[in-house]
Amino acid sequence: MSVAERRRSASSRRWQQFRTDAVSKFRRRVFGTGRAWSFRRRRIASLIVVAIAIVLTAWISQSLHAALYRSSVMTGWTLLSSILILFAISIRRRIPILPLGTMSTWTQVHIFTGLFACGVFVMHVPAIATGRLIADGWLEGTLSVLFIGVSLSGFYGILASRRLPARLTAMGSQPRYDQIDWHREQLAARATQRLDSLTSVDSQRVLGEFDDQYLRRYLESPLSWSHRLFAHSFRRRRLVIGLNELHRYLEDDGKEVADELAGLVRRRDELDTQHALQWRLRAWVAVHAVMSLGLVALAIMHTIHALQFVES
Repeated sequence: MSVAERRRSASSRRWQQFRTDAVSKFRRRVFGTGRAWSFRRRRIASLIVVAIAIVLTAWISQSLHAALYRSSVMTGWTLLSSILILFAISIRRRIPILPLGTMSTWTQVHIFTGLFACGVFVMHVPAIATGRLIADGWLEGTLSVLFIGVSLSGFYGILASRRLPARLTAMGSQPRYDQIDWHREQLAARATQRLDSLTSVDSQRVLGEFDDQYLRRYLESPLSWSHRLFAHSFRRRRLVIGLNELHRYLEDDGKEVADELAGLVRRRDELDTQHALQWRLRAWVAVHAVMSLGLVALAIMHTIHALQFVES
């Protein structure tokens, strides 16, 4: 073998090795060959599958329409099947003792089936082609509103189920939802006990007036709807600032009690925030379930009505 032939052979081997390594690296990155798929890789693969399913459904619908068939019948049955699957999955998620796979897997199936159903809904409702999301007719219009409401609540649930538990964990101790009112009562009782323990007349007068005007109403009031929906800390900041400004009028024992009252106010604000976050999760589950039940019922009614129209 000549020198030129040996050089060409070595160059060919290097190129073949480079190509093999590149293909292997691509397979590991895209398909996760040789190791378990990460959550990100599974999510990307699921989105690709949903996109392909939506495109395929749209192509079939257009083909049926071009052949003068009722493409709405196909998209309608597809949408109804997706809704029933979503409802069945929601029932499965609420019965975790059944040995039918992990809850994480069922949740992911629920999410991506819902995305597919949103795509089919756009194809099925003729009003969307004219720029309106709500279909004509009271039954179809109500069904459209329910579907959009369930979809929006589902998107909110995706965000809430990932962010709210993390916020609760970051806050430290998490009292049970049904015991939060008891903890509030304990804070109010502790504040009254500390105010009664004051020995300085001036401190009793200053902190007593502050308690009558602001503090007691805050500690004994139920959770406000503004805090329940937005979880703000406006009242806590105002009360803590007010207690700090009272230090100039207080004796040493009064300053100590004022600092402890500020701590009680902060603890009450934490309880209110935990209550609000837990309430949001519970309210979302209830609203999503009720709307889903109504959606299934109206979808079945709409299917029966549409089949009578098609047969006639």
